[in-house]
Amino acid sequence: MLKIRAEYYLSFIPPSKANRVKINSRAFTKSGKRYIVPKDVSIKINKAIWELQQQHKNEPVDIPVSVKILFILPDRRRRDLDNIMKTLGDCMVYAGILQDDNLIYRQILEKKVVRGEEGVIINITPFDDKEIDSKIIDKLKSYKEKINGI
Repeated sequence: MLKIRAEYYLSFIPPSKANRVKINSRAFTKSGKRYIVPKDVSIKINKAIWELQQQHKNEPVDIPVSVKILFILPDRRRRDLDNIMKTLGDCMVYAGILQDDNLIYRQILEKKVVRGEEGVIINITPFDDKEIDSKIIDKLKSYKEKINGI
């Protein structure tokens, strides 16, 4: 169970889920797709899981959480943080930090370029489940009615 907050570190940027190669063959997965993960990508994913396991010795978190992730990048090369986050969410589950990555109710992704430095700082806090303002729901309903009338 998550007490107040937890902080984890990775010494490198995990690979993006886009680094998987789709293969055409019959598969028995939910999505019906099979992927080959290149060996170097697989090694980096396993290293990320290992680093996270070394820092987490408690039971997996089983409540909704907010996750703030700071990516320290060594250069300005283009990186898709959404795809990296997909890999990172899976790594947190495999490392036993989260029971399931669908418990991430809010995520804040930020990147900073620090020449020659690389890594990830992950902050996890309980999700503050405030009621949504009814005015926002009314605006959404109004928009839907407007779109449906076109």
